[in-house]
Amino acid sequence: MKRMNKIMLIAFMAFMMIPMPQQAAAAQERKPKVNIEKRERKPQRKPVNLRAMRDSDFSMMYKIVKETSFDKNKINIIRVACIASNFGSKQCARLLALLSFDDNKMEALKVMAPRLVEFDNYNKILNQFSFSSNREKAAKILLKR
Repeated sequence: MKRMNKIMLIAFMAFMMIPMPQQAAAAQERKPKVNIEKRERKPQRKPVNLRAMRDSDFSMMYKIVKETSFDKNKINIIRVACIASNFGSKQCARLLALLSFDDNKMEALKVMAPRLVEFDNYNKILNQFSFSSNREKAAKILLKR
């Protein structure tokens, strides 16, 4: 009898090891359907030191923006400059001072915010806005950066 209990116990354990059709289907569903190939690890890039636009380049761009007549055209020039350049906070504040309305300044800030390098003089940027509600919006844009 004791021997029979041992055999039954072994048989029960073996039976539990056999996957049931439902379990097999569930296991197949868990497997990724796309075969992922192992790729060689690429070396990580070294961090790049970002620098603001040189003063000589900025003065040329500032002059072009200043001589442009409409705010929309000025913002378009700033967009083009943002493609390949970074700005310091003082530079950003000077460009915002050239724009007439807070809405246009906000649009230009949205363009320049991802390209800002210095974090020290955000107050100069915020002081370019006339209303406190716009200053708060600008601060949120700068914080998202």
